[in-house]
Amino acid sequence: MPIDFKDDKSRSALRAKRRKTNIILNTLIAVIIILILIVGGNIFFGGDNTDKQTSPSNSEETKKKDQPAEEKNVQTKTKEDEPADEKDKEDGKLEERESDEANVEKVLVNPAWKPIGTDQGSGHQSSYNMGTTDWNEKLKAAAYAVDIPADNMTAWWVTGGDNPEKQAELTVSAKGSDDTYRVYIEWVDGEGWKPVEVKKLIQNDRR
Repeated sequence: MPIDFKDDKSRSALRAKRRKTNIILNTLIAVIIILILIVGGNIFFGGDNTDKQTSPSNSEETKKKDQPAEEKNVQTKTKEDEPADEKDKEDGKLEERESDEANVEKVLVNPAWKPIGTDQGSGHQSSYNMGTTDWNEKLKAAAYAVDIPADNMTAWWVTGGDNPEKQAELTVSAKGSDDTYRVYIEWVDGEGWKPVEVKKLIQNDRR
């Protein structure tokens, strides 16, 4: 019986096709498996790294826990532990008092007031002449006491106290404002004029 070479060729071609198809399928399966492994590894190992990363707030909490007890006590000590009068001085708390004077709405005192400084030497002479160094420093002390910029303040009256060299009294208000204050200041040698008391007036009696 004669050999059918055409049939052999078609079988060989079919086998070759199947071989190629198997190779492609195996390659695809291998690629899919590799991708699955990569994604799975990122999920598992990436999660561990995320857990290990701590936020700044957590880090701070950890540091606080690790601090010695003495250091913690120092940090937690606040102004609450200080005497009330010391806190008022540091905070510059303005004290308000009632007054029996007819034209005085209230009296204001601040323990934190300090001398304003001076350009005058040891030979200080109190001056009530407008434009002199001492006059300007008196106005500056009054502006400081009532918290009004000196260039936005009107001085209605400036006079001496019981001791005109060491004490002065000014009636002032902000420009365009009806709020009027009587400011009492005293001289501190080498440091300048210092506010000691402010009276808020009901009406401007020096206008």
